[in-house]
Amino acid sequence: MHWRSRFLAIGCAGALVLGAAHVASAAPVPAAPGAAAKAVRHAITLVTGDTVHIEQLPDGRQAAAIKPGPGREQIDFHQQEVDGNLFVIPQDAMPSLTSRRVDRALFNITELVRQGYTDEQTPQLPLIVRYGQQRATLAAAEAGVTLASVRSQAVRADKRRAGEFWQSASGVERISLDRKVRASLDHSVPQIGAPEAWAAGYDGTGTTVAVLDTGADAGHPDLKGKIAGSANFTTAADTVDHFGHGTHVAATVAGNGTRKGVAPGARLLVGKVLDDEGSGYESWILAGMEWAVSSGAKVVNLSLGGGPTDGTDPMSQGLNEISERTGTLFVVAAGNDGANGPFSVGTPGSADAALTVGAVDRDEKLADFSSRGPRMTDMAVKPDITAPGVDIVAARAAGTSMGNPVDDKYTAASGTSMATPHVAGAAAILAQRNPTWTGKQLKDALASTSKPVDLTVFEQGGGRVDVPRAVKQSVYATGTLSIGAVTENVVRKEVTYTNATTAPVTLNLALDLKSFSGSPAGDAARLEKSTVEIQPGAAATVGIVADGSKLKHGTYGGRLTATANGVLVHTAVGLNKEAPQHKVTVVPLDTKGKPGFVPLLSFWGEDSRFDNRWTPKPDGTWETVVAEGDYYLSAMITENEKSAYLVVKPTVRITKDTTVTVDAREATQVVVETPQPSRQKGIFSFYAHREFGARNITNYVMKFEGTRKLYVTPTEKVRDGAFEFGSRWSLVAPVLTATPLAPDTKLEPEYLASSPKIKGMRLWQVVPVGAGQAGDYRGKDVRGRIALVRPTPEQYDEVVLAGNAAKAGAAMVLIADPVEWRAQAKAARDLPIPTASVTYDEGRRLVEAGRHFPVFVFLHGIPESPYLYDVMHVEQGQVPSRVVYRVNERNSAVVRTAYHESGGDNQLKEQRFGWRPWQKTAVNQYQRVVASPSVREEWVTAGDTTWQHRVKHQLSWESMNPLMGGMLEAPRKYRAGERLEDEWYAPITRPAIPKGVPGIESTRNGDTLQLRIPEFSDGADTHYAFTDDDLGEMPDKQSARLFKDGKLLTTAPDAWRDVQVSPGPAVYRLEMTVERTGANWQFATRTDSAWTFKSQKGDGPLPLLQVDYSVPADLANKAPAGRKVTIGLHARHQNGPTSARFKAWVSYDDGKAWREVEVDRQGRAVVDHPRFDRTNGFVALRVQGTDAAGNAVEQTVLRAYGLS
Repeated sequence: MHWRSRFLAIGCAGALVLGAAHVASAAPVPAAPGAAAKAVRHAITLVTGDTVHIEQLPDGRQAAAIKPGPGREQIDFHQQEVDGNLFVIPQDAMPSLTSRRVDRALFNITELVRQGYTDEQTPQLPLIVRYGQQRATLAAAEAGVTLASVRSQAVRADKRRAGEFWQSASGVERISLDRKVRASLDHSVPQIGAPEAWAAGYDGTGTTVAVLDTGADAGHPDLKGKIAGSANFTTAADTVDHFGHGTHVAATVAGNGTRKGVAPGARLLVGKVLDDEGSGYESWILAGMEWAVSSGAKVVNLSLGGGPTDGTDPMSQGLNEISERTGTLFVVAAGNDGANGPFSVGTPGSADAALTVGAVDRDEKLADFSSRGPRMTDMAVKPDITAPGVDIVAARAAGTSMGNPVDDKYTAASGTSMATPHVAGAAAILAQRNPTWTGKQLKDALASTSKPVDLTVFEQGGGRVDVPRAVKQSVYATGTLSIGAVTENVVRKEVTYTNATTAPVTLNLALDLKSFSGSPAGDAARLEKSTVEIQPGAAATVGIVADGSKLKHGTYGGRLTATANGVLVHTAVGLNKEAPQHKVTVVPLDTKGKPGFVPLLSFWGEDSRFDNRWTPKPDGTWETVVAEGDYYLSAMITENEKSAYLVVKPTVRITKDTTVTVDAREATQVVVETPQPSRQKGIFSFYAHREFGARNITNYVMKFEGTRKLYVTPTEKVRDGAFEFGSRWSLVAPVLTATPLAPDTKLEPEYLASSPKIKGMRLWQVVPVGAGQAGDYRGKDVRGRIALVRPTPEQYDEVVLAGNAAKAGAAMVLIADPVEWRAQAKAARDLPIPTASVTYDEGRRLVEAGRHFPVFVFLHGIPESPYLYDVMHVEQGQVPSRVVYRVNERNSAVVRTAYHESGGDNQLKEQRFGWRPWQKTAVNQYQRVVASPSVREEWVTAGDTTWQHRVKHQLSWESMNPLMGGMLEAPRKYRAGERLEDEWYAPITRPAIPKGVPGIESTRNGDTLQLRIPEFSDGADTHYAFTDDDLGEMPDKQSARLFKDGKLLTTAPDAWRDVQVSPGPAVYRLEMTVERTGANWQFATRTDSAWTFKSQKGDGPLPLLQVDYSVPADLANKAPAGRKVTIGLHARHQNGPTSARFKAWVSYDDGKAWREVEVDRQGRAVVDHPRFDRTNGFVALRVQGTDAAGNAVEQTVLRAYGLS
């Protein structure tokens, strides 16, 4: 498609973590050797119907792009990389995000990939929709389970029609991502004191515990007769545990066989909310929670979870509502993201009402994997309690192998999943002891009587669950108290003490709070009294007073300990001293000083809780409240489609209520000067990158070529952290310039997608022809002239308009388009005459000029530019007052690039991606069409930008995405002043390991051969391609076989995989066959390669001998028939050149008959080509090479090159 204006594609500096989110699951085990990914590609359809494409290269770099949904080509897109997460936000979604009506996670590309919601993984987008007073009718959506606890319903939107869903969803109250949730004993039961409770007669009898997990193996000896009811909320066929997690958890709660659980007398309900792979949706869990309480569960075990939240997500809110309504206790795993440090407690463990469980080992040390608090955003204390969760041995479901199996009945596993059922079992015992207690009472009693160890409250909450104390003591307190945020004010919160005994109790109180850095709170946090007396069966409260004016900034945690004779209870306390907060008002102004339109305002501080919490006001200003500190502001001001204005303020210091003016008049134009006349081709992009504190923020904008000018505001020198502004340009000779020979007129025509191109210079008169309809040409002489037409929007049809002009004899038609922006798909056939669009105002001025005298236009057309300027313009540390970038040999390399013809109809596609040093994902460039065969001079910015060029031998229908298929070059940097030559698709194409490409090396790692051989490499030893890259466009076939000491070891579809071998020395032979046939592929139609090499246990590159070729062929990949030519054979190993002896044969009938040719010691093979009529028009080549160590290569290439 062709776009006249607007910006579209995206790029980011964020690393994508592929696969599902890690939550409260058993610890992962290494993957078995097998196929290795060549390049990871994902398409992610957004809820709006737009699709984001992500490609991850073998070296870890990435490229990204976006394709708008049907009818959405006019929508602007905003891209942000925030601390490693990539967001792509359509402009029409911004109001809903600002109002919190739409979940921001729906536009977090990193999270959607991590959750497994890519298009190749699911055709539907799972959502949770909360309706308002009236139930909206949603298009393209499959209704799922009703979730009464959160007044919502699970919905699956059809990605193919997601745009329809988006349009129909304007009436719903909130749309959230239905996130995936994943499943997060002999010494552990005594460790928490359960046998003491059993001895006292308490084993959970009479208590019903629901285990919401992967189901259960009801036939396991430890669970026989234990399960009173079950239900399935997944798409799995039954409630049987085919994963192993649920059985392990259920048996830990209430197993009553060889290995007893914590509460062997309890009754179990089993809700299958995770599928047979151990994952599920939030909506499944919510539905299971509602079922559990309606089925009589007093305690619900949730050894599962999603990513960290602040407790306002649907699953947490549902848990809170159900707890409040029913008095049920939900015991929830904290999560296994402890390696991520603080703020890692996942949902629904982040819910206020959840009894959230961390994990310790048998020595009471915190497990490395156990998620830590405080809770995101409000710094609340989480987890609430800990329990044993390392190497827990419990029931093994039949036919499963989760964890580390002990025998056929038991397996050992680690995780907060394993800790949680210990606490759920303890709650069942305590509920038996106190059958009238609510879930909140059970939670407080367990947390306040737990055993604290030398950990912070944000790591352990109250401490490790202590069953005997909880059962015997009958005096308990508020388990955790989150005082919340204080500034300079005084805050008072109460702790409640309950005496369930028959005698009064007097407790002595002591409060100890410290900051993360170890500074004591002192008298800034004090108790209102030091003792409290509680009457039998009564409760009493004690106030804690925090004076913010006496506290240093930071997060504080500690304990309020209460003691008496034989009584010990404690409350985990947390508070956060914050900086004072102030109102910030942003006033946007356009270039005329009037209120400007800001489609996106980005405002970032060191504390992410205050990111972009804007409220847009009716007068065009924006308002928020933030804590004191330094912030980074970036804003786009949209005024017209010809110019882009970026206002960037790297440091905005907030110490009081502040008004910030975002003024487009302060911006200076970014000017790129080139050695020869040039114009932007396709999209260009620009960005502002900021690093400060722990933050890493990049804002990207991309525009199409209709935007001709870029402006940015100058800045002061940034002293703290890093700042960079940059712009990425692809400049070529103007394909068409038009100079009207009339005053007060100018033209910037743009060819329509299917238009023929003018080559050279023309001087044609302009003749206005009304709306360009057939009748408008009566009496108009347009023969050999330009027909200028001005249709109404309803009359716009480029095929009709061009056809009418051609029938009247016009040499060209200019369409003054009344619509500022439109997408134009390439027509089924080319238009009959050159056809270009101009703005309606440009057309009007020409018509007015023509009323006084004939108007002529001088045209200059250059269909194929002989040069290209790939520019990465960078300003580091500040934006200067004048931004002028002059392309020259002092800042650029010049690459003479030859594009060979390989059968792609004399046209191919190419792209060049550029990565800044801090970037992981490159900003996508528009796919560019280049003629083949052709040679172009390409100027590429030198310095610290890493570039990668990719070229596809034929046209493809797509233009906006990362170019799929074709050859890639090794990522590289260029030196200023370099003059290089590069050739694409030069002979000979064959399998080879490219030189110096990270991630594409064949190595041995211990007893694993890690084979990484691309199926295609051309005449350049740094180019490579894969068969599966062509996405079905070419009928590729490939296969590989590996032999050891002459015996077949394995067969595989390709030579890109890991193979386990024995440690001893051996001789290996790797054979590889690749076939590619099709109308658009002429050469290397079949290759047969074999590498013989020696290897034994160790680490390092495999000695796979490579052979590179130099063939004296023209740009059509043909050498002269009837003449002698010399072919160069060059030996190398992966890590550098080597010497080898070669033999060679040629064939002129696709390998039916071979002739040996002489090869000298320098690898020069002299080939005497016969006359053309004695050949099939091609030369097949067979080569054998051996190095001094005995490593060998054999390669046969059919149709290696052509004859002319």
